[in-house]
Amino acid sequence: MILKYYLKDIALKFNISESQLRFYDEKGVINKFKRDENNYRYLLEDDLRFVETIICLKKTSMPLKEIIKYIGLVDLGDESLAERQAMILKQEKVVLKNQKDIQEQIDFIEYKKQFYEDKIKNR
Repeated sequence: MILKYYLKDIALKFNISESQLRFYDEKGVINKFKRDENNYRYLLEDDLRFVETIICLKKTSMPLKEIIKYIGLVDLGDESLAERQAMILKQEKVVLKNQKDIQEQIDFIEYKKQFYEDKIKNR
């Protein structure tokens, strides 16, 4: 039996909005949607990994244009492995920089928490 995942199912599974999924379909980010006899969008189970990949890449701050390019390369198969690897390595640098920035923000917050705690305690 072939399982169909409609927008509502996909949105719940990945904790994103149905409108975001429609937007991704319209922009060609998710190019795997099919339509049923009532013209409702759905994906097959095997295609859910594309949604997961897109959401993950988006969380890394990869622009949609680059995500579309990446998904297009995936569709090309093994001939695009080197280019996909290069894109992932580039994105890794972005994520590591973001991680460094976030750690600096955490350190600042921790410092301020302790600062105020000490000031209040020693009044």
